[in-house]
Formats: sequence, C-alpha cells, structure tokens
Amino acid sequence: MWYLESNRDKGERISHTFESKEAAESHLERLGAIIADHYRVVADTGDASVDRMLTEGLRQGDLYHILLPRMSVDEYVPGDPETDNIVIGFFIKGVPNAVLPFKNFMDKSNGVLSVDYGDSDTIVNSSVVYAEFDRENLAVEDIHAIMIQVSIMANLEPEDFTMTFPHNNKKFPYDPQLLMHYFQSRNEQKNRMAQQKAEMQAKQEFEKDLNKARRKQEQQQERQEEKSVGESLIDRLVNVSLTG
Repeated sequence: MWYLESNRDKGERISHTFESKEAAESHLERLGAIIADHYRVVADTGDASVDRMLTEGLRQGDLYHILLPRMSVDEYVPGDPETDNIVIGFFIKGVPNAVLPFKNFMDKSNGVLSVDYGDSDTIVNSSVVYAEFDRENLAVEDIHAIMIQVSIMANLEPEDFTMTFPHNNKKFPYDPQLLMHYFQSRNEQKNRMAQQKAEMQAKQEFEKDLNKARRKQEQQQERQEEKSVGESLIDRLVNVSLTG
C-alpha cells in the first residue's frame, strides 16, 4: 500500500490508501501545489527496510546477498514478441519485496524501454526482473552503467557477475567487450539471415515469373496446334467438296 504522509507532522497520513506509487503521486498532484508541498508519497509493506527502499530508492548494500551475481542476456522473449527487443534478466533471491524497488530503479535507467518481473523457472525461490532494450539502438555503455550501480547496491563489483547467452550453457565473466562482440555478431548473423531471405524471395519470384512464362508459351503452342488442326480439317472438307 502507498500513503500520503505529512512532511511536517511525521506519521500523520491522509487516510486514503493507494495500490501503486503512481496512483498516489497522481492524487497528490491533483490536490494542488500548496498541499503537495506538505505531503510525500510513502510505502507501507510492513517491512521498514523495504518501505525505505520503495520510498527513497535503493542505496549501497541494500541488495547484499539478495541480488544474485548473474545476468541473463537475450535469453527471454520480450513482452511484445513482435519486437526484437533485447531482454536483460537480473535475479532476486529469497526477498520478493526487493523486486519492486529494483524494478523502479531499472525503470529510470538509461536505455531501458520497459521492465517486468516474474518467478524464475531456473533458480529456486527467486524472481527475475526483465529489462528491455532496443536492439537497433543499443548502447552497451548504458548496460555497463547499470551494472556499476547494481553492483554498488549488492556490495559487489561488476566483475563479480557472470553472464549467460542463448543456446550456450556456459557462464561467462561479465565483460562489456564480450557484450559488444555478442551483439555485433548477432547483428551480423541477422543481416546474413536477412540477405539469405532476400535471395530466397528473389529466387522464388524468378521461378514464379519463369513458370508463368512457360505456361504462357504452352498455352500459345496449344492454341497454335488447335488452329493447325482446324485448318487441316477445313482443307479436307474443301477437297472433299471439290472432288465430290
């Protein structure tokens, strides 16, 4: 739940509760600038540390022993499967209430298009936070900046993280250059596939036109043969009438 709490009289709250931070902020804005100056949006989950993370944002060490030192690269399908967005997955273990603060952080990170979360199907008692990036306009620097910040939150270094990629069970040490190489090779592969597809389509169009030309030629030949048969029949009829 979310509340509007007085900035002056600590603990004094407007009685109305909200399901989300956005709903509370929207309501506070509608109350007008004068009242808005006297209140702030706060969370109340029953856990003081989680309330602070949700209300004030994540700090150094908040995700110590909570955020697992691993990231999934391009292994999950984007929310809209019609897009070709990149999905980077982070794993929160054992503390479901930490998922929302981490999601809020990712929502505000450079380069991130959208964020979602769900239960992990590979790690017991864990959640996955999915961050989507635009593949065509990806800046690895944005991912690296995120890695620096999440490392601080977890009392880790970026180099402590491992990465996993599609169709490969191996874990790789986090390395921005490796990320760059992967996405470049992925783009090259995509370009090759696009070229192969274009060549296949061109070949199919050529064969279609060729078959069309063959059918037209065959039809012309059939008409010519029918015409020849008809002329031959007429000639025979004429000869019969002349000799009769």
